[in-house]
Amino acid sequence: MGDLFEFDPVDTIGAGAFGRPGERVFLIQARKGEAVLSVLVEKEQIALLAAEASQFLDRLAQEFPEDAMPPMLAPGTGIVAEAEPLFRARLIGLGFDPDRGLVLLELREDAPEEEEETPPEPDETEGRIARLYATREQLRAMVENGAHAVASGRPRCPLCDFPMDPDGHICPRWN
Repeated sequence: MGDLFEFDPVDTIGAGAFGRPGERVFLIQARKGEAVLSVLVEKEQIALLAAEASQFLDRLAQEFPEDAMPPMLAPGTGIVAEAEPLFRARLIGLGFDPDRGLVLLELREDAPEEEEETPPEPDETEGRIARLYATREQLRAMVENGAHAVASGRPRCPLCDFPMDPDGHICPRWN
């Protein structure tokens, strides 16, 4: 059985990175009271989550219109602080609870087997699971900060499209 960590709802939620470009660590981080949950993710997962979550929120707004006045966000929403991650997310999913108007961000340590169409229940998996319930505004702030962290990485080489290190770049196209 895997461990289940549930913040329902979160006080703050963020996505971002810390460290030097080329050596950065990407996290999704949530807080509820004094508890902080940090989950290690890949840069590509943050980029994909930013794109998918934005589309998901746009579809939700069509089916479930939001109030005209968005709620006030807690200070620190969207950003992450340097922390030791609890686990590495292999699978990230989004859901929505229409009764409460909260978005579910689920992070799983173990991805389901290839033949499985839906993720197994927490008591049927070995890896850890984090279920984070947030408002749409909190998720938007998280997505915005995550997209900014991805974009603020190393510049791409115009010839080979590989990231260029601050200390220099040996382009394979210059052979």
